[in-house]
Amino acid sequence: MDPRGNLFVLGLVLSIVVILISVLISVWARRFTRNLGDYYVAGRSIGAVNNGLAMVSLALSLTTFVGLTALMIEGVYIGVAVYAAFTSAFIGLLLLAAPFLRRHKSFTTMAFIDERFNSKSLRVLSVIVMLVVSMLYLGGNLKGIGIVFYYLLGIPELWGIILGGIVVTLYVTIGGMYGVTYNQTFQTIVLIFCLMFPVAIVMRALGSSGWFFPPLGYGDMVPLMEQVAPHYFWPMLVHPSVYISVFLGAWFGIIGLPHFVMRYFTVRDSKEARWSTVITVFLVGLVSTTVYATGFAAVYFMNTKALELGITIPREAYDYVVFILIENLTTQGWLAVAIAGSIAAALSTVAGLLMIMGAGLIHDLYCVFKPDIDDERKLKLSYGAMLVIGVLVILFSLNPPDFILEAIMWAFGIAACSLGVPIVLGIWWKRTTKQGVAVGMTFGFILTTACFIMIDYIGMDPVTIPIPFIAKYLYGPFGWIKTVSFILPLSFILTIVVSWLTPPPDESLQRQVDEMHGWSDYDNRRYNGNGLPITIIILSLLTMFFVTTLYGVFPGSY
Repeated sequence: MDPRGNLFVLGLVLSIVVILISVLISVWARRFTRNLGDYYVAGRSIGAVNNGLAMVSLALSLTTFVGLTALMIEGVYIGVAVYAAFTSAFIGLLLLAAPFLRRHKSFTTMAFIDERFNSKSLRVLSVIVMLVVSMLYLGGNLKGIGIVFYYLLGIPELWGIILGGIVVTLYVTIGGMYGVTYNQTFQTIVLIFCLMFPVAIVMRALGSSGWFFPPLGYGDMVPLMEQVAPHYFWPMLVHPSVYISVFLGAWFGIIGLPHFVMRYFTVRDSKEARWSTVITVFLVGLVSTTVYATGFAAVYFMNTKALELGITIPREAYDYVVFILIENLTTQGWLAVAIAGSIAAALSTVAGLLMIMGAGLIHDLYCVFKPDIDDERKLKLSYGAMLVIGVLVILFSLNPPDFILEAIMWAFGIAACSLGVPIVLGIWWKRTTKQGVAVGMTFGFILTTACFIMIDYIGMDPVTIPIPFIAKYLYGPFGWIKTVSFILPLSFILTIVVSWLTPPPDESLQRQVDEMHGWSDYDNRRYNGNGLPITIIILSLLTMFFVTTLYGVFPGSY
C-alpha cells in the first residue's frame, strides 16, 4: 500500500507529544528508583487501579489497533475467537496464577521456575524461551510503529521502527519499572480514548444509530451488511480444534508470557493482584468489542462507500484499514488522534517487553553465573543491559513478519507450550519435579519453535514438510494454530509422567505451594493427590485424539 503522499503534520505533532510525555514520566519516576527491587518490580508498591491500567496497555498493543482488525476482515469467526479467548484468558490468569505468583514474591517468571523447582538449569532455559517469545512480540509491535510512520507520515517503515525502539529504550532505561508502570497507565488512557472516539465517528458516518457506543453501535446495520456482504456472517467450516487451540494458546500463553506475569510481582499483595485483573478484563473486553465493531465497519465500508470513492484495499493493506476508515470518513483531527493512540499502544507493550528482557538477562542469567554480585552492581548492569537489548531489538525488528498479528500469535503459542505448563503445575501440584518440567518445557519449546521456523519463517508449504501428520492434522487456517492443541497437551503429559517417574521434590519445595495458596501451615496431603494430574492427562489425550477426527465433516480444515 502506498503512503498518503504527504506529511501529516497534526498527526506528527500529537505523536511527538505522546512520546515527550512518556519520556518526561520516566524522568519523573526515576527519583523513586533507589534499589534493585524498585527498578524491577517498583518496590512492590503498585495499587490495583494503576496495575490494572498498566496491564491493559500490555494487552492492548498496536496489534489490537491494526492486526486484530485486519483479522476481522479475513475471517470474522476466527477474529471473534481470538479476542474472546484473549479477554477470557485474564480470567484464567486470575484463577490459575495471579494471586499465587504474587505470594511467591519473585521478580520474574524465570526466577519463579528456578526457586519453585530448585534448578538453575531451568532458569537458564526459561530465559532462552523468554528471549525468543519477547523478540517475536517486539517484532510485531515495532513493525506496527513502522506502519504508522510509513502510511500516515510518509516516512519509511525502517525509520519508524528505529525511532520507536530508541524512544522506548530511553525511557525504560531511565525510569525502570516505576517509569514503565506510570507510562503504561498514561498510555492506556490515551489508547482507549483514541480508539473508541474515532471509531464512534466512523460508525456515525456509516449511518449507525448507536454510534455513540461502538461495541454495540453496529447492531442496526446488520440487515444492511447482510445485503452488501452476506458472506460476512457465513460460518467458517473449519475443524473445531482451531478454536480449541486459540483458547488453549491464549489461556496458557498469557500465563507463560513473562511480561504479563511480571506485573503481578509489582502489586502490594494478592488482593491487589485479583482486583487489577478484574479491571483489566473489563477494559480489555470493552476495547476488544470495539475492535470487532471496527472490523464490521471496515467490511461494510469496503463493500459500499469505498466502491463509490473508487478506493481499493488489497489484502496486504489490511493492517492499515483502521487509518483508511478514519481518514475517509472523519476529519483530519480524528485521524491525528488515532495516530497518537496507536503510538501509545505500541510504546506501552514494547516497554514491558524490554523490562522483562533486561531483568531476565541480568537477574536471571548473569547472576546465575555470578551469584555473589551485590545489588548496586546489578542495578548498574541493568541500565546497560536495557540499552544493549534496545539496540538488538531494533535490529531484529528490521525484518518483521508480513502481518504483525502472526508474530504475536506465535509468541503466545510458544509461551503456552513451554512456560505456561510448568507455572500452572508448579502452583497446583506439589509432585511436579524439575526433571518433569525440564522434559515438558524442552519438548514444548523445541516443537513449537520448529513449527514457527518451518511454516512462518522459512515459509514451507505444510504439504512439503516430510511429516504427513503435520500437513493433515496440525495445519489449517492461520497456519500454526492447530499445533497448540497437540503440543500443549503433550507438554502436560510429559511433565506429569516424568514427575511420577522421578523422586518427589524436597519438602521445602513442596511447602512453597501451601504458602502460595495462603496456608500458614504445611500439609503433605494438599495439592499432592493424583486426581488433578490424571484429569489433565485424560483431557489432554481426548484433545489430541479429537484433532485427528471429523475431517469428513469439515473437509476444508486442511
